[in-house]
Amino acid sequence: MNSDLLLDDFDLEEINADYLPIAIDPGRKSVFTAVTGSDSREVKRCSIKEYYHLTGSIKYSVKLQRLEDQHNITDIESRIPFNKTSSLAQYRAYTEYIFISLDALFKFYDHHTSRDRFFLYQGRQRSPESMVNMLLHGTSKYNRRKRNKKKKRDKKRKKKNKNKSKGKKKLQKMKNVVRPNKFEEFKSKISGVCFWWRNVWERFGGFEWLEMWSYRYVLPSFEEA
Repeated sequence: MNSDLLLDDFDLEEINADYLPIAIDPGRKSVFTAVTGSDSREVKRCSIKEYYHLTGSIKYSVKLQRLEDQHNITDIESRIPFNKTSSLAQYRAYTEYIFISLDALFKFYDHHTSRDRFFLYQGRQRSPESMVNMLLHGTSKYNRRKRNKKKKRDKKRKKKNKNKSKGKKKLQKMKNVVRPNKFEEFKSKISGVCFWWRNVWERFGGFEWLEMWSYRYVLPSFEEA
């Protein structure tokens, strides 16, 4: 059995109690501009820049540009001739330049960039769900409680990373400290004691003093026994 629902079938109180009306308008400078609710009419917006941030494209572009500048790829790519032309000489110059620079380009865009491309693919798959979550729940952009929680988490993460870096620096300093060898230290103490005993021995006559002490104290005790 089919039933057609019309606008007159819904009551305003029923809509406010059970539904969340959302009016969405796509734009040129924003992915969407939405008005949620019938009473409060909260305006929510997702700009194109914010969408690219959700996909991770901005972060990847900055990283890729830094690597291109380090490996001189920016200069190579900026000198590529224009290929959309009807001139045979112009297109031949383009192909010759590509063949000359092919090894450098393949060396830079090798299998190491596949990891970043996979993360970009994940970001493109994740961004629509993030925008829907923004519409329904507000996320940290429109929810003050979530925004405060996010700030606290970021502070804890920064503090944890700072303590880790301090611990690594302290460990590195402890490794760089030159500690005295325990055997050498003990050897120096023993040599000092031996030197002192040698001086005492020579000062009191050595074996003569020991013989005199034995005749005076040791032998009488044996005779009495």
